[in-house]
Amino acid sequence: MRQQFWLWMVVFLGGVQAQDSVIYRGFAELRQPQTLPQNEWTWEPGETLFQSLVPGTLRLIGVTEQSRRVQVAAQQNPLTAYVGKEVQFYWEGQWRKATLVSAERNLYRYEERYLVGLPGTVAFPDPSGFRAAPEPRIIFRYQGGGAGTLAYLTRGLTWSLRHTLEDGELTGWATLTNGLGRPVRLGRTELVAGSVPLLEGGFNLPPPRPETRMLQAAPAAADVAEAEFVGEVAGTYRYRLPGEVTLEPGLTELPFIRTRVQPTYLWRLQMGFSTERELAFVRGFRFVAPENLAAGVVSIREQGVFVGQAGVGDTARGNNVNLMLGPDPEGRATRQVEQQARNRFRVTTSVRNPRSYPVEVEIQEMMPQPFALEGEGLERIPEGYRIRFTLAPNQSRTYTYTLTLQQR
Repeated sequence: MRQQFWLWMVVFLGGVQAQDSVIYRGFAELRQPQTLPQNEWTWEPGETLFQSLVPGTLRLIGVTEQSRRVQVAAQQNPLTAYVGKEVQFYWEGQWRKATLVSAERNLYRYEERYLVGLPGTVAFPDPSGFRAAPEPRIIFRYQGGGAGTLAYLTRGLTWSLRHTLEDGELTGWATLTNGLGRPVRLGRTELVAGSVPLLEGGFNLPPPRPETRMLQAAPAAADVAEAEFVGEVAGTYRYRLPGEVTLEPGLTELPFIRTRVQPTYLWRLQMGFSTERELAFVRGFRFVAPENLAAGVVSIREQGVFVGQAGVGDTARGNNVNLMLGPDPEGRATRQVEQQARNRFRVTTSVRNPRSYPVEVEIQEMMPQPFALEGEGLERIPEGYRIRFTLAPNQSRTYTYTLTLQQR
């Protein structure tokens, strides 16, 4: 049995040419080279792949198609094979016999009486009614033959990205999910980051099989074969995997990126106008993207300590990446508010960095409309103001503005 299994694997993986693939966040496009016979070819994709196909995306490239016929066996009631036959059922300590009268109604004849369903355990005389239904088939009819390519979109192959940011080193691993139920051999493979809408869904997918997570220990930096950025197309980032990849059913994780960044610790405060005496910051990290970064989840570690996870969107090279992690117990600003008139306020805000490392501070305050604002060092925006500054260890910063709420 083991010898037959390995023979099948050799035929499946070694005898079939590797497919070109473009994998998106939720589906993939596969291109399988084919040597087509003259005029007609039958493709048997298997139940799982067939169910995952995106309607309208199947193509047979290299020939002029004339028609297709899709053959899908209707789901049969297994009881149909036993109509008029005796079955046994175990009830009240003994086996008894009954005759199946109607499969549709689940009706049996037992001792001159008719029962809908049988109690206890039911045993059938043979397994004929429980045989697997024929696999789906697609029959292509076309002109010509020879070299061609079968191409389609499937929801059974996807990818995602997980990063780790540790002491300035950003590493990413791509997780490729093979939900097709069998190994897939991929040749030229691209991973696509960005928003790619897919309006038509596939068929109702069967229940997923148990997944196998294939984890690889992170190799030394010199040994990592990372994905290569190959360009931007219509708002998407494209990355190419090195060499061929064989994906077993389940999850396979591959090195994606390894680069150095310069993260700074960040306090951020975004709020409406407030007269509270104490304001709380949200903490996080900020760095400039050294290259075009694909979206993913980032696990952040500092000095060997895990400090949280945050999501990063697709980010162009040179833009800021902000990873916000929640409240900072020591991230506080104090405020004094002097009401100079019914609609005029003089506001003084102070921020102190008690840490042993620098903190980048960003405050954005939205004012009730319409308003007039006076103050130095503030970046005016239509909604209010924004101010950014960096505090060295144990350094403080105070700024003041005067707000006038105008009558409508």
